[in-house]
This record gives sequence, C-alpha cells and structure tokens, in this order.
Amino acid sequence: MKKELITFHIGQCGVQSGLHFWEQLIYEHEIGPDGYSQVKYMNSEEVLEPFGFFNVMRDDRYVPRTIFVDTDPTTIEEAKYALLRSLFNPRCFFNGKEEAASNFARGRFILGADLIEPIIDRIRQEVEATDNCQGFIVNHSIGGGTGSGLTVRIMEHLTNEYCKAISIQFPIFPSEYLSTTVVDPYNAVLHCGFNVPNSNMTVMMDNSAIMGLLSRHLQIEKPTVVFLNRLIAQIQSNFFCGFHYNGDPICSTMEEVITNLIPFPELHYVYVRHAPIVAARRHDYQTHNNPPEDIVKAALKPQFNTLSADKYTRSKIITTVLSFRGVAAGWQRTLASTILQSKMNQSMNIVDWCPTGVKVAVHAVPPLKPVPESCITESPTNLTMIINGTVTTQRALQTINAQFNRLYERRCFVHWFVGEGMEEGEFTEASGAVRKVIEQYKNAEMVEE
Repeated sequence: MKKELITFHIGQCGVQSGLHFWEQLIYEHEIGPDGYSQVKYMNSEEVLEPFGFFNVMRDDRYVPRTIFVDTDPTTIEEAKYALLRSLFNPRCFFNGKEEAASNFARGRFILGADLIEPIIDRIRQEVEATDNCQGFIVNHSIGGGTGSGLTVRIMEHLTNEYCKAISIQFPIFPSEYLSTTVVDPYNAVLHCGFNVPNSNMTVMMDNSAIMGLLSRHLQIEKPTVVFLNRLIAQIQSNFFCGFHYNGDPICSTMEEVITNLIPFPELHYVYVRHAPIVAARRHDYQTHNNPPEDIVKAALKPQFNTLSADKYTRSKIITTVLSFRGVAAGWQRTLASTILQSKMNQSMNIVDWCPTGVKVAVHAVPPLKPVPESCITESPTNLTMIINGTVTTQRALQTINAQFNRLYERRCFVHWFVGEGMEEGEFTEASGAVRKVIEQYKNAEMVEE
C-alpha cells in the first residue's frame, strides 16, 4: 500500500530549506528538474518509486505533494523562479502582500486570516488526491512571525480536520548567538505553548549547532545557509527513508515512527545526530572503512549534534531510533552488540522505565552522493540517530523560556503583539504550557522502575 505524505514549507526559513529538501529527493531518485524520471528501469527489490512524496501524473511526471507558504511575497517569488520551478504545481505556492515583521500575532491573526482559507482548500485537494495519506511534515522556524504564528494556525486546522493523520514538525529554534530579532523568544515560546496539542512529534534543530557541526567536520569557518539547508535535507531524507525505499519496517510508517519515539503525547520533542560528515576534499582517505559500529560510537558523541542543548552528557535517553543507510541485514547482530556495550558503559544512558527504548532501522540502499556543489562527500554508510532525551530537551525549552521571561518581566515589546490581536494573558498562558512540558521531562528522568 502507498504511504503518502504531504509536506509544508512555511515562512522564509521553511521555503528556502524546502527547496533544498526537494532538490535532495529528486537527485536521489534521478528525477529531473522538470519532474520526469531520468532512469530507464528501477530495481524494485531495493528502490520504491517515491510515491510517498510525489503525485504521478498521466504523462508519468512526478509532482511534489507539497505546499509553500510565506506572508512575504519576495520569498515565494524567488521559489517560483528557482531552478526547480518546473517541478512544482503552480497552485502549491501561497503568499501575502507583506511580511509578518517577526510578530507571532501578526502571522497568526492578521496576515494568517487572509491566507488560511485558500491554504485549507489546497490541503483538501492534496488529501483527496491520495489513497492513504499518513500524515504531514512541516518545515519552518519558530523565531519569525510567519513560521511561528501562521504555522500554529495551519496546525490547528490539520488537528481538527485530519485528526487521524500524524504531524511531524521540523522547527528551527532560535540560536542564542545567531538571533535575527530581539523578539525571537516571544515568537518561539508563543509557538511552542499554543502548538502543544497539535504536533505528534517535534524535531528540534538550531542554526548555531548545525553551523558548529559543519565547521568542525568540514573545516569551513562560516558555513552559508545553503550548506545548512543541504545538511538538513539529507537528514530529513534519511529520517523518512522507509517512505521512499524498501527499508526496515521500524521507520516505514508514520505510526511506527511515533510508536518507537513518543512514549506519551506530552513527551513529543526529539533531536537528531547525524554521522559521518566528511568534507569532499578529504574523501579519498576518510570515507573508507567506516564500519557501522564505529559510526554508532561517533553518533553517541555530542560533536554530531544539530541542537545546541545536546551537549549534556548526563541527559538520559527515553527512546531512540538509529536509522542506518548502506547497512546490510547481516550487520544487525554486530550493531546489537555495539548498542549493548554502549548501554553497559553508559555512553548510551537509558531511563530505567523504558528498557526497550532503543530501536535499529536498517536500510540497505546506501546514501547517495549529495547534490552537486555540496561540500559534503558521499559515504558508504551513514546514521541518523533520533533521540527523545531528558536533560537536553529541558535545556532547549528552558533556554527560550528564560529569554522570554527576561523580556516579559519588563513588558518589552508586548504592545507590538497586543496591537495585532493578542491578549496579554496569552503570554503567560504560553509560557506556562512550555513549563509544563519541561516538568514532564523532569518527571520522566526521575521515574523509577
């Protein structure tokens, strides 16, 4: 049965990273920028046609099942005239007439009100065109007005109208040293607070951590946004490998992903590590002889994190899925031994009450060479490790909540948000909801058998 997904790319960050996501997918499946396949045949034992992400037209053209949204028309116009402009359905683009000015309330209530009806209509059309819509993938940032505010409005609709479908978000969290505006903490906390009931899983990342990751392993002093987005695209492709390849059933449906990573609905924040990351110029002598057990040991180190808070070694793992590409089935016993050893020496510190929280997904199809002009070289094997952890998640949420409190104690810029349709009491309501999530993760760490 087909396993179909619909993707959303919201706000400037979401739209730009979304273009790289689709660039990665068509490159992996050898689909041209016009949507037509560039291969004459496909080995069905290894590769699935990418129905999970594409609609197939009568003329055998692949069209992404996606929606791009930004209140600022400039970003959408750039996407319409980008290299992949012939790939997308022209009706998948939605834009307003002005930007949200980094204001959650403006994105949710004012500009969002003008855009939501045509977006809802397009979502309905996309869902009706599927045979088995399993859920939604949402790319956005939570520091801007559109990515935070309009995303909440769209997520509320998905929850109300498609309650059986699963939503997985990939938000970019504000970075302490790479903040774009002073009100980033307001937008982040308001989004997290009001979106708690709407998301089945939230995969946290931040630009500062990803830039550090690229700087360490690629020796690039200042990685560009393009490099960041291409790495995120590779991680997402690995994350959903089971949806466009014949892979391990552990990650082949949205239900399995949620079951293996989210023990309780409240504990739905996860983060990612990805290894190896090798610079193209060092390919000849560094990408060979990387057995899977060595990659596991590398991924257990914070040097491969994509979230700044993921540097606390005492953070316990509630659940984790180790998703390998390029690993034959015969390696599973070796991997199980490596993971058991990691548990015993506590480099993989598992909570006592969830002893079966470690799952291994093996996809025989190797990771393909990254898109041209990428600074990352191909690797015969790689690992994307998705972790639901205790202290790390607490620190990530505590950081934005503390920054929020420093502003709100002085009522700094509150009038900007109240003037766009919010009530002041909603600030404390959102902050309180974030504190409840933090408490849930504290309790998860303290629960004993």
